[in-house]
Amino acid sequence: MNWRQNPTRVAWLILLANFLACCVLTVAVPLGIRSFLLHATRPEVAFIAATAGTAQLWAPSRDDPTAVTDRRSIAEGSEVVTDAKAKALLTLASDDAGERVDATIQLSPDTAITLQQARSPRFQWSHDPHRIAFDFLRGRVYLTTQKTDDRDIVVHVTTPHADLTFSQGTFDILVEGAQTQVRVRSGNAQVLSAGREVYVDGGERVSVAAGRPPELPVPDTYNLVLNGRFEDRLSPPWQIFTNLGRSDLVPGKVTQESVSQRQAVRFTRKTEDNAPNEVGLRQEVNRDVQGYDLLELRFDLQLLNQSVPGGGYQASEYPVMVRIDYTDIYGKDQFWVHGFYYMDLPSGVTWDPPTTRGEKVPAQVWYTYESPNLFQLLQDTRPARINEITIYAAGHDYDSRVADVALTVR
Repeated sequence: MNWRQNPTRVAWLILLANFLACCVLTVAVPLGIRSFLLHATRPEVAFIAATAGTAQLWAPSRDDPTAVTDRRSIAEGSEVVTDAKAKALLTLASDDAGERVDATIQLSPDTAITLQQARSPRFQWSHDPHRIAFDFLRGRVYLTTQKTDDRDIVVHVTTPHADLTFSQGTFDILVEGAQTQVRVRSGNAQVLSAGREVYVDGGERVSVAAGRPPELPVPDTYNLVLNGRFEDRLSPPWQIFTNLGRSDLVPGKVTQESVSQRQAVRFTRKTEDNAPNEVGLRQEVNRDVQGYDLLELRFDLQLLNQSVPGGGYQASEYPVMVRIDYTDIYGKDQFWVHGFYYMDLPSGVTWDPPTTRGEKVPAQVWYTYESPNLFQLLQDTRPARINEITIYAAGHDYDSRVADVALTVR
């Protein structure tokens, strides 16, 4: 049809096309703006720091790694690797100052991960959760997620053997050989492999072999500690104690707190009197552990303040300490003690090394400690019976938290 011969029809076609375009734009533009406001994201603030040895960081589009000792920022697409002597801590926060930490990822020795995504909604109108995703290539990580605002948090982990999804909680993930193992300490997880998905609740673990569907969840190791999550009242089974150098001193305080939807115990003292003291919790265990192959201590801690650097003059004053009293296989009473600190000794100070009985951990963030197999560590005086466990703070002034204490046998 020649448009010159029928200009009226062409005019109507043009008018109709403009009308349809106007209708489409009238609907599409508001929907597009709405979608942008509800689902636009921005990168989270991410930092990596080595907690032992030196970690390696491969930034995106970089062929050579960067040695990581101190705290430094990390971008999406970066790979972090630890060798046999290194450990690292990756923190992810939803605010520009890096104070609202949504997740921490602790890398054990011989571990490699790639941070694929760390995103938060850009606008307050959005109801989307904070989203974190990383590829877990090998090794072992401890994952802790917590709500710092009204949003949920979703962490997606891809291993060579399975796809894992985590919400709020604390988790232990192991990738070794042709198997992935997930231990859920609190919260829940979904494990997908070979077309099958299983749900894992707190206190359970599940294994996935390469090319196979996940096994059914089974109970994790047996916990000798009662009320290690500090739910309801502390006593019984815990007993609060204080040790003061003089009767006129003000003792520290032991309080229960709800932190990120879990219960914790807080040790605090702020008097600035420079007087040594101890405050904490003690529980009688009285359990025979002969016949077991594994004995491990695991708990979460957060160091907020310490006035005595390192572990003090005798390496015995840490803001968080744990002591296990036991009877060995020869019938002799023994004890094992371990402390945690973040403040180094001043340069030039000649005290005993603070690492004699303790280890340095990052301040302000939750940190998961898991001991080696105590049967092997204490093989010369192998425990036959666990008599008592004590969790406490020692020093002058301090502020610390402890949660989810477990002394497990298997």
